[in-house]
Amino acid sequence: EHLLRFWKRAGFIPVYLRQTPNDLTGEHSCVMLKMLIEDEDGKEEPWLTAFWKDFRRRFISLLSYQFSSFTPSLALNILQNKNIKKESQTVLSRSELAAVFIPYDLKRLEMYSRNMVDYHLIMDLVPDISRLFFLQQLGSISLSAAQSALLLGIGLQHKSLEQLEKEIELPTSQLMGLFNRIIRKIVQLFNTVQEKAVEEQMVVAKEVIMEPTLKSLNEDLEEAAREFQEKHNKEMKKLKEMDLSQYVIQGDEEEWSDVLQKAGQNASIVSLKSSKRKLEKPEKGPKLQKKFKKNKDKKEKWGK
Repeated sequence: EHLLRFWKRAGFIPVYLRQTPNDLTGEHSCVMLKMLIEDEDGKEEPWLTAFWKDFRRRFISLLSYQFSSFTPSLALNILQNKNIKKESQTVLSRSELAAVFIPYDLKRLEMYSRNMVDYHLIMDLVPDISRLFFLQQLGSISLSAAQSALLLGIGLQHKSLEQLEKEIELPTSQLMGLFNRIIRKIVQLFNTVQEKAVEEQMVVAKEVIMEPTLKSLNEDLEEAAREFQEKHNKEMKKLKEMDLSQYVIQGDEEEWSDVLQKAGQNASIVSLKSSKRKLEKPEKGPKLQKKFKKNKDKKEKWGK
């Protein structure tokens, strides 16, 4: 571990680590490289960064196998390297998140972050979370050294809390507190990813541009008044052309005064005798002729 720190301070980056230890020294052989000439203005990723990413991906997968005997601090020291430059940090999209976690998984993480369930309910999700974090796919989320070592030991090396208590030198209760804080940050990040995806799918509200009207308020009111007056004149003209003689009230002033005196002041209904005669309903001719014919037949019968 001390030898690794020495070469890292000198600017070297690990690109290969032998899985089996040396029979004589018990150490794992490691190949580390350093670029002598660096193109600081170049936009493309340096070739050494590509080697480092490939090594990191393989090393993370092997931490639960040959490298599980490493202490979390040593494994973390290998994964964290400040000599890496121009490494872009990507954030998961909603589709990528859905490919790793189903909605029920996210619900379990949220319940544990609220202390509603035990940590055993989410232990199957910790390896995927750890892998995403150490592959720099969770954006700018930051964890302390103790939290990173704990996440690496549980998620990548699959160690128990009792074993990590000895290696990290922290009591189990404190480790559980650190673990809960890690999951809270992860849940907040996942919620942000989902909310951002929903916002992108929503219809973008159009910006309302306030422009001055072509007419002033007084001109608008005058125009409305002219339209109303023209409409009113047309309706009055139609009424004048109509024959309203059938609606004329019968009777003169003397007749109305007599009726009102007889009815009294409290009368609500007043009737006046109309000069019009009701049309008499004419009897239908065919029925009368038929009736008359029947009577005639009877008389002839009795006359015989």
